Amino acid sequence: MSLAACHQAEPNPPAPTRVRVQTLEAESSPSARPSLPGTVAARVESTLSFRVGGRIVSRPADIGLRLERDGLVAQLDPEPFKLAVDEATAQVAQARLSLERSRRDVARHRELVDKGAIARADFDALETGLGNAQAQYEAAKSRLGQARNNLAYADLSIPTDGVVTQVHAQVGQVVAAGTPVATIAYDGAREIQADVPENQIAGLTSGAPAEAVLLSAPESRLQGHIREISPVADPATRTYRVRITLQDMPETARLGMTASVHLGPSGALTASSQSRFRLPLGALTQEGGQTAVWVLPEGADTLELRPVTVERMSSDHIIVNQGLQAGERVVTAGVHRLDAGMKVQVWDGRLP
Repeated sequence: MSLAACHQAEPNPPAPTRVRVQTLEAESSPSARPSLPGTVAARVESTLSFRVGGRIVSRPADIGLRLERDGLVAQLDPEPFKLAVDEATAQVAQARLSLERSRRDVARHRELVDKGAIARADFDALETGLGNAQAQYEAAKSRLGQARNNLAYADLSIPTDGVVTQVHAQVGQVVAAGTPVATIAYDGAREIQADVPENQIAGLTSGAPAEAVLLSAPESRLQGHIREISPVADPATRTYRVRITLQDMPETARLGMTASVHLGPSGALTASSQSRFRLPLGALTQEGGQTAVWVLPEGADTLELRPVTVERMSSDHIIVNQGLQAGERVVTAGVHRLDAGMKVQVWDGRLP
């Protein structure tokens, strides 16, 4: 009796484990130009302060008040300045009397010195005293002029027509000379001011074209140019203040209104600008010193390492201008653990 040999089939090799990856479709950036928030501001604006110190007894200027030239903004207590004027006036009168007496003494003793009745040295002393009296009189008049000026400085007035935008001091407050009292936006040209981050300031120059859209008038695009770029960043925000002059600022534009500012030529939306893509910072990797991203081709289950050119980078995203096409799926997480031959599966967002 013969037994048939038992033959056991070899098991099939296990299917490779697929790694789930998180992807994002690359979409063209809507604009190559920086879009920044801006506000309407007066071209000329200044903060007024007293040229002397004292206690504020009146401040007619409130926020939003329109003042004409020489209009009163605030007033200090004038009594100390009036007393100073009275004192300086008395000093001038005293110095005048001393000067007149010295002149009479010199005139009376000139004849005596010619006759030899008094010594020449004594007469020289009288002439020196006359010079001192003259100098003291001139100094007293100067102090009187200064006291009168200080009395006039007790009234703080606006140098030209404008509107009060900020108030920094209140009635009853004792202020020193130079302490800000009120900020005035003077009548005249209006501009747009915007704060530009330091990673966007390098390509901007004075005179470069700019475009603004007022929130109150979204249908109109206002063309203009950059008039001024602050050379120093704000210490708190680390941004640079840019002031933009517009050609046709509407009369309805009021101070402080919000605008969307685009810096750069209005024709910047060319075919090349449409190839810019905004991706999360986590999508970026490096291979052989070359910046790259992992791309999952349509219908494939393996990744392709795609070299790209990064136009600019921020703390949470990158702008890629070469190496990608619209609609391609880019891996956005765990890129440093991937390999070109690894089988992958797009993560559907559900936990295992």
